[in-house]
Amino acid sequence: MLNVRHHNRRGLWIALFGPDGAGKTATIDELTHRLKPLFSEVTGFHFRPEFGNRTTGRPPVLNPHGQAPRSRVISLVKLIYWLLDCWLGYLTVILPALRRAQIVIFDRYLPDLLVDPQRYRLPASAMWLARFMVRLAPCPDLYILLDVSAEELQRRKCEVAPAESQRQRTAYFALFRSLAATLVIDAERPVPEVACQVMNALSTLHVISPLPQSEASAIANL
Repeated sequence: MLNVRHHNRRGLWIALFGPDGAGKTATIDELTHRLKPLFSEVTGFHFRPEFGNRTTGRPPVLNPHGQAPRSRVISLVKLIYWLLDCWLGYLTVILPALRRAQIVIFDRYLPDLLVDPQRYRLPASAMWLARFMVRLAPCPDLYILLDVSAEELQRRKCEVAPAESQRQRTAYFALFRSLAATLVIDAERPVPEVACQVMNALSTLHVISPLPQSEASAIANL
């Protein structure tokens, strides 16, 4: 199901979500290749803007739950710091990029910490502030969830227990029901087909032209 907001801007900001193994990196690489001819530039970030430093190409996280949660005080400070980073990055990097007809792609974004707080080392005692901070952060034009079954996630990557894979899948669906601009995609399909679905969704925002019928048919037959 597609639910999008359209802003009267020349650029576009999207954020991809999904557990490890959902194919976010491969999908972003495919989208970057497809979108480069259509926008003046493609800018990528991971989770947060990090004050304007581009952080694509970082090594994969092999043990997302390998570290213990931080203390409550340090976690609260971290959350405030991350929110400030999101706003500073938005005002100084993302918004100017959108005005220059660029596309900004995030691999995860701040709401992700509500799905997997253990990954971000957040204790339960800090989650009340996490939920509040997420509501205050600037919002992408489109949130995209790459949905993969727990069984397929375990086949691709078994970094967490099967029950955790299922829990995360359920939590992502719950998160996306609370967001205003969402697209959920079956990411068990080949990466080119997943990227095709995203491109078709972007065409409904009138920021790119629809795929030619020949290309759409070829991808659908993969």
